[in-house]
Amino acid sequence: MSKSMYVRSQRARDAALLLLALMLALAAYKAYTTWQKMDYYAKASAEQEAGRVLEAEDWYRQAEQITGFDYKNREIAAALEELRPVTELKRTMRSMLENVNAAAQVHDVPTLTKTYESYQALQKQYAGKEEAERKLLAETESAYPVGTRLTEAFTDAKEELMKSLDTAIAKKSFDNDTAVSYLTQIPAVFYKDERTKKQELAAKLKAYDQARLDTLFKNKPFEQVLAETAAIRKFYSTNEVQADWVLPLLDTYVQNTLAAQLKKNDLAAFIANAQLYLGNKELADAKSKASGYIQATMRSQFARAEQLAAARKFDEAVELYTALGAYKNTDKEIQALQQRRLESDPVQLLRKAAGDGNAKFTNVISAKSASGAAAYSAAGISDNQTIVWAQLGANQSISKTDIPVDRKVTVKSLQFSDSLSQRKLPVLLVETASASRKARYIAYEADGADLRKLLDVEADGFTQEKPGVLLIDNPLEERGAAAGQKATYEYQNGQYVFTKVKAELADILLTDLPKQKLGAAVRFQCSITAVEGATATVLLNGDVVLLTGSMKLKPGPAVITGTYTDKSRVMLGTPPQSATAYQVQVTAAAQ
Repeated sequence: MSKSMYVRSQRARDAALLLLALMLALAAYKAYTTWQKMDYYAKASAEQEAGRVLEAEDWYRQAEQITGFDYKNREIAAALEELRPVTELKRTMRSMLENVNAAAQVHDVPTLTKTYESYQALQKQYAGKEEAERKLLAETESAYPVGTRLTEAFTDAKEELMKSLDTAIAKKSFDNDTAVSYLTQIPAVFYKDERTKKQELAAKLKAYDQARLDTLFKNKPFEQVLAETAAIRKFYSTNEVQADWVLPLLDTYVQNTLAAQLKKNDLAAFIANAQLYLGNKELADAKSKASGYIQATMRSQFARAEQLAAARKFDEAVELYTALGAYKNTDKEIQALQQRRLESDPVQLLRKAAGDGNAKFTNVISAKSASGAAAYSAAGISDNQTIVWAQLGANQSISKTDIPVDRKVTVKSLQFSDSLSQRKLPVLLVETASASRKARYIAYEADGADLRKLLDVEADGFTQEKPGVLLIDNPLEERGAAAGQKATYEYQNGQYVFTKVKAELADILLTDLPKQKLGAAVRFQCSITAVEGATATVLLNGDVVLLTGSMKLKPGPAVITGTYTDKSRVMLGTPPQSATAYQVQVTAAAQ
């Protein structure tokens, strides 16, 4: 029992000692924090009294953070509230000054500009406040001279950036976009004013770009020149610089480059580069000298191609039109040129139709078609005694018709005679030798690939009286009725056939009528004495002429045209006496 009591006693003593130590420690900590807070407060008050408000605020903040007991808590809070506007302003100005000093070391214009804007906003803010606050700002700025340092920093940065552009021009090393951008960001007030800023920048950047573009023009291919110039323009646009000098410099370069290529007869390069330039809407001004030069040159080239075609230099014209096709589609011009080539050279058309580039032809003729789908026709006799008839369509389509000719037949001539067709189709008239007449005339009508013989007659010649009617001189025909005379052939059932002999019209005296052959066509003057029904009577030296027909005649002078058809004996007068009656079928009468 005694041992157990001893152990309990020992434990109680230890606990009491531990509690005592803890209480002593707490007392010591409280004494220390009390002293520390009092010290912080004293230092804060001293700093505030000395005018070092930022340092005073720091001590007041540290004293405020010590809690657990009340020592000057209200005084500390009041002091902090009193110092807040001042400390906020000074802290802002100090931060600005630090930013300016740091940016000035490396000419960091964006940071300087941002700080300048903040500084200007602060100035504007305080400009509308009470006198005491404006005075506070002035006092704060004397301690933190942000405005002065900004002027120094911008002036120094501007000078160094301008020098960097001069160095770039001297070294021909143009990677100074950052410097250019910084110069544009410097506020106008540090140039004096906006007008001065624009003038100074324009003078410096123009010199810089002249050197930069000159180097670019001399060392880079055309396409890259355009790309980099466009990038320069875009850069200036982004930085709100109206660089009016860039396009005129490019304009001169483009014109000189294209002129040099044209002088070397390198039309392909000229067109390729012209298209690159005109296709860049950021660079190509329709009113620029380069654009005008390109348009004038291309007009001249197209005119030259047409001149070559007019001079029948078709290969050169095709070559030029093909090259010009890179600038503007020339398919129609080339097609028209090929058409003109075939139209101007019937032998070439015949060879193309025959599929033999070396074929030889005689009696070659050609003509523009006045009828049908063909625009042009050519015909000729090939080596194998075949008439080749080629018809050229407006789209260069070629149709061909072969007309075999017996080797015993001598072809005298070929000619186109579309007027012989009653269907507005092309007609080829072949004139061959004849044993009994001056010639044999054979007319062929072409209806696409079909060939129809319109006329085949041997005669001494023929003329066309009117559409569908031919007057053929001394034709050789089966009945022989028209031999030695002129005969009428009319278009019937797709061909010309003999219809009648054409009587010759003779102007005679009435007294010569008895001397004419029956069937003769005559014209004479007379005086009609009587008209009874469809018959008129003319007295002729005791005989009579009886005029019949559908013409309405009346007594009196007349000019009669008709055919002497009959002669007979009749009884006339009182007492009746025998007389001769000459009958004329009237076809025309003038009274």
